[in-house]
Amino acid sequence: MRWVAVVPIVLAFALLAPSPALAAPPDYYPPIQYVPAARGNYDVGRTEPIRAIVIHETDGTWLSATNWFQNPRSRVSAHYLVRAWDGGIMQFVAEGDTAYQARAANPWSIGIEHEYDPRHAIPHTNAQYRSSALLVCAIAKRYGIPTDRAHIIGHNEVPGTDHSDPGPTWNWNYYMSLVNACSWQQRAQPVARARVRTVADQGYVPSAGLEFDNISDEVLLLQWDLAYLGFMDSGEVAGGGSRYGPLTEEALTAFQVAHVLPQTGSYDDITASALVQAVLAAPADVPLQDLDLEAENDDVARLQTALQQLGYMDTVTGYYGDITLDAVSSFQQDNGIYATGTYGAITRMALAARMHPTTVASEPVTEEFDIRVGFVAFGILPY
Repeated sequence: MRWVAVVPIVLAFALLAPSPALAAPPDYYPPIQYVPAARGNYDVGRTEPIRAIVIHETDGTWLSATNWFQNPRSRVSAHYLVRAWDGGIMQFVAEGDTAYQARAANPWSIGIEHEYDPRHAIPHTNAQYRSSALLVCAIAKRYGIPTDRAHIIGHNEVPGTDHSDPGPTWNWNYYMSLVNACSWQQRAQPVARARVRTVADQGYVPSAGLEFDNISDEVLLLQWDLAYLGFMDSGEVAGGGSRYGPLTEEALTAFQVAHVLPQTGSYDDITASALVQAVLAAPADVPLQDLDLEAENDDVARLQTALQQLGYMDTVTGYYGDITLDAVSSFQQDNGIYATGTYGAITRMALAARMHPTTVASEPVTEEFDIRVGFVAFGILPY
């Protein structure tokens, strides 16, 4: 009798239980704890392919968000929640199911909530940013989602939304630099580690031939060159995903106007030559040669001095050891550069731009006019 009585209970639980999360996510996913949302707070399955990731803020504690998602009357959920203090990740809805998180975007997006509650002194933390970035990179890899701001969007950017999260304290530049770093790490190694193609004998300017919508290290080097010269914003370059988009085209056109070149917005041979001359005319106080582990010379000391001034190192020794490697890696990750720990062309120009920040030229100028004037607030746009 006891066994017979248990059967209906087990069957009833099976009927009422929510659909399970993916039993074995790919091994490149970060650690995740699964706590199912109430069954009435999501739809089973999808009506459209997954093509975007939506970033949310809870405006409340981790516990309150968890309770809300498990409340069958709330009609609200998210696929994931990232804790503030340690970056712990909890999953409430399977990626293959439709969470109630962003209205019109629900069918084609995955929603990630981030614990944030200024009323109880719970800010966004470095651990939370890094953990969330790893999750975003894993999701993007799984579904082929580009890791740019056109596909990683805020709740406040969803068409037709009435929400304002994430608010002004969410650091998009830093977050996207982390996403860019981990997405590079997930690309094929021969591509990710290929040497940057530069103009002959000029290891700080990329070779000509870059085109709109290209995504490459050469594009990132071009962007840092333009940032150093004052035509792009360094913070936006760090989070731009190495893509040759509208902002890069606009900045390159402004550079061409300033140097009396054909205004094509394309990076051709004549523009590359002019870029070399512009950088040579404004030499950066950073080492010009590439540096790696076990190097020991004055250039290493100069690199360490620059990193020290930016807060990445404490001492200057002139020896490129593990401490210098870690400092360079941290600088690279914070600036959207593939974190090898070695000092090369992209890191050189990013360091130069960060050491001597310039404002972005707001109007066309001639060669005789100082290009480092004015400011344009580009906002959050794809490159």
